[in-house]
Amino acid sequence: MKQDGPNFNPLEFTQGLMVACTDLEGRYTYANRAYLAYTGLKAPLLGASALEHVAKEDLPRVMDTVKQALENPGQAFWVEFGKPLRRAWNRSRWEFIAVCDEAGKPVGLQCVGYDISDAYRQGRFQEASLQLLSSGLKEELRPKEVLQRALDAALAVVPAAQAGSATLLYPDGCFHFVAVRGYDLAALEQVSLHPGEPLSLSQHIQARVFTQADLAAFNARLDPERRSLLEGPGRSKEIQAMLATPVVVRGQPRAYLYLDHFRRADAFDKLDLRHLEGLAHHVAWLLYGEELQEELRFSRYHHLQTGLANLRSLQEELLRSPLARRALVTLRCRSLERLRWLEGETAYFTAVRKIARAIQADLRLSDRLAWEEGTFWMLLEGVTEVEEVYRVLGRLQAGVKTKLAAHWPELDFNPRIGVALAQPGVSPLELPRAAELALEQSLPPGRVHFFDLDLARQTRETDALRRALAQALRRLPNPPEGFTLHYQPIFRLAERRLHHFEALLRWIHPELGQVSPGRFLPLVEEEGWMPELGEWILGEAVRQAARWGVAVAVNLAGGQLEPGLPDRVAAHLARCRLPPGRLIFEVTEGVALEETGLHVLQILAERGHPLHLDDFGSGMSSLERITQLPFAAIKLGQGFMAGLGSRPKAHSPEARLLHALQGLGEGLGLEVIVEGIESQAQLDFLIAEGFALGQGYLLGRPAAPAQAELFLEGRKGRSC
Repeated sequence: MKQDGPNFNPLEFTQGLMVACTDLEGRYTYANRAYLAYTGLKAPLLGASALEHVAKEDLPRVMDTVKQALENPGQAFWVEFGKPLRRAWNRSRWEFIAVCDEAGKPVGLQCVGYDISDAYRQGRFQEASLQLLSSGLKEELRPKEVLQRALDAALAVVPAAQAGSATLLYPDGCFHFVAVRGYDLAALEQVSLHPGEPLSLSQHIQARVFTQADLAAFNARLDPERRSLLEGPGRSKEIQAMLATPVVVRGQPRAYLYLDHFRRADAFDKLDLRHLEGLAHHVAWLLYGEELQEELRFSRYHHLQTGLANLRSLQEELLRSPLARRALVTLRCRSLERLRWLEGETAYFTAVRKIARAIQADLRLSDRLAWEEGTFWMLLEGVTEVEEVYRVLGRLQAGVKTKLAAHWPELDFNPRIGVALAQPGVSPLELPRAAELALEQSLPPGRVHFFDLDLARQTRETDALRRALAQALRRLPNPPEGFTLHYQPIFRLAERRLHHFEALLRWIHPELGQVSPGRFLPLVEEEGWMPELGEWILGEAVRQAARWGVAVAVNLAGGQLEPGLPDRVAAHLARCRLPPGRLIFEVTEGVALEETGLHVLQILAERGHPLHLDDFGSGMSSLERITQLPFAAIKLGQGFMAGLGSRPKAHSPEARLLHALQGLGEGLGLEVIVEGIESQAQLDFLIAEGFALGQGYLLGRPAAPAQAELFLEGRKGRSC
């Protein structure tokens, strides 16, 4: 489009593109409007030196580019430099090209450029941000150090900032100065800023600029002491513009960055705000990471619900200073668990904390206390004798009981206690395990048990047994390696006629040999293998009972009495076509007393399975349970026959007790089975007294199926 007017120059109307021309001496011959706006000039200073508008540090580079352009007419050369303008930072990029006369001789220079200040500042910001983040991640800086480095970075990327400071939220709920540039940190450390104060500089939630009027209004509401510190060492009366931004972690301000300018209220621009906010976000990530690390450190060495030190903290203390004169004590209080069940987790952990405070009050500063899920641990320094431990425990228990009486009179602090004294042969790492082993032996409650090396030997043997069991039972539901069922006959005594068999589990290990059920069965239950092993036992017993046509009794453990058991039993019976009456279930008093299995036993009885109460008389509450479950028989434990002796006397106390138990069984409509018959005299005595059923080594030992068949006396069975 054609423009009217004799003075039209298209360079005057370029959008943001700056144009300036000079003669060979560097004096202005022309400058367009964009250039004037950038430099802040109202009119071109024709004849003035253009070099005065080049920053001193950039002047050598500019002069070198001018020289190259004049020496190479027609070729453009680029250069970046700053100008000494009112803005603290500016950067522009220029194309220099020689202006030649008709003869091709340079007579001046044409300079065309554009503003790259924001891009340059952005590059500086990215560089400072990367340095801040990398240093924080590599060096694991503490919050104060993070804020000092962030402040340094902010002063580097916000050119108008002449001084700065940073505050950090402390546990007291106030912000405290932790980093400064241009101020006296020791003086400002005495100032705390409460987030709730009127017009507090710690209340805003995003970057903003405060004026001198804002600062004066804020200071006017402070107490004289803090006001004098902020106006004196803090120079708040001199500050014309304060750029401040919060550092927000998990939705809450945790720190603030402040940048100050002392001459102009308009010193900071929008890019300054964005860059300071960007640095604040990086600081937030670093503080958040530090908080997570602190939480991780806390959780590593503390019990989260109570805040008490955990066992790991004691273990590391043992490794740091493996002294010979120390004792590790562990306490477990059953009444605490009852409190947990009756009143819930809150009351339970409150009681744990109160007990811990009571214990700590009676310990020395050198001693350590820890808590690990149900157990208190104490590391007593300088203790070498058993008597010293007893003195500490006596004082401690009395103090705890006194302090608890007012809050929980029903909480009987009578713990089981295990103690391991540092001694040759027990490494620091083994000491906690040693104390725990001693604790396991400290029955009944209130008893103190000390670890010794014999206990360690027994433990190693038990651990070896656990490993062997795991190896053998991993084949389940297939036949477990080395396990078989043996069958012991129960006879009608007068006729010496087989009544039924009792299936008994046996285990022969290739290295350990034959292992007693009394050793491996508790481990089977403890490790949770009983349901699977019990299922295999049921299948074997049902097949054998069907093959022989004789009833077989199977012992049930508490872990087997789950709701699905009756249906699984029914499946075994159906597979072998065995009537329910041919599968007898024996339970001990301990199992019969558990409420969780009562319903399962009732279902089994309703389906026609005889229930026998094993080891009757070894507990205290079985009479009540007999009335609640339809037992078919009670079995008198071997202790009764052992007490009677190999040559029973009809009127001895033991004989009268057996007679009374026989009457009890008859009165309740139950058969009575006597275990442990080992002599002919015992058998004759029982027959004379009218006992109908019994078992024992005299009548027949547990035997493998092939040998057990000798007791069948020609009975013909079915196979499965």
